[in-house]
Amino acid sequence: MVTIERFDPLSATEAGFAAYHAVLAASRETDRPGEPVLPPGELAGRLARPLPGMGEAAQWVAYRGNELVAFAEVHFLEAENRGIGLVDVVVHPAARRSGIGTALLHAVLPELRARDRRSVEGWQVVAGSAGEPWAEALGFRPVRTIVRQALVVAEADRSRWDVTVPVGYRVVRWAGAAPDALLDSYARARAAIHDAPLGGSGFQWPAWTAERVRAAEAEARSQGLEQRIVAAVHQETGEVAGFTEVCVHPRRPDWGYQRDTAVLAGHRGHGLGRCVKAHMIRWLVAERPGLRRISTTTGAENAHMIRVNRELGLGSLPAVIAVQQDLDALLSRGTRRA
Repeated sequence: MVTIERFDPLSATEAGFAAYHAVLAASRETDRPGEPVLPPGELAGRLARPLPGMGEAAQWVAYRGNELVAFAEVHFLEAENRGIGLVDVVVHPAARRSGIGTALLHAVLPELRARDRRSVEGWQVVAGSAGEPWAEALGFRPVRTIVRQALVVAEADRSRWDVTVPVGYRVVRWAGAAPDALLDSYARARAAIHDAPLGGSGFQWPAWTAERVRAAEAEARSQGLEQRIVAAVHQETGEVAGFTEVCVHPRRPDWGYQRDTAVLAGHRGHGLGRCVKAHMIRWLVAERPGLRRISTTTGAENAHMIRVNRELGLGSLPAVIAVQQDLDALLSRGTRRA
């Protein structure tokens, strides 16, 4: 017999977290063999307090008898994306193909409706895994393929990071708050990420302003995130032409999470993306000798950035597929099943 219930990370026991983590670890071993699994402490921290930009979260778990065999995590995205419920359903490999994942998904749909979500998206369907046919059977549409890459510092050829600064530019870097003198142009550079296509996903890039930059910086600080920026500044105008961002979490200090990288259209073609990324890696490795890995994701259509990452020594990992389905369609399907 399968039972489904809400999981409250703020009141969960150590045994509850361990059972949750065991499902995650088994799933990763099957779908992403050879990749490090999120440590238990990092998982517990993320469940209790989602990473910046992900909105509020809620979790459900499924038990077969007394054994936790699956979980679902939902992020209620905010601002431009307040109509999206971001859902990740994870089932232990030994419990798959028994309807548990589908039952979990349908258990979370009423909460999505209560929070006025119109669309359900999943961004963690590993290409070639059991998740692909499962999502397809439920009517989810593949809307974007996301390439995953990682730099393993111990295996890297460090000469790849010796990249000169293009003529007419200088490199500026900071941790935490952007310098006041660069704030406005940095916000404009962040907005250049809007040029990156998102396929058929309903997700929209943030509308970056100086105020939103400061709010994002404050949110990162509130969680103890070390947010590092390397920017290319145009010498003639003194404005930020491009940047890259990496965050390191205090619960996982050996891992860097590459976030946005963007170059303004008028400054492309000079190698600024490769330049700022190379300087970021050198900075991180020099100041954090315990850093073992930097991970990043890129839309499959962005062949240029994927190539830049490869040139800097990042290896390929199994791609993931973003899928989307209308909430009404899923609710209707659930009603028919009942």
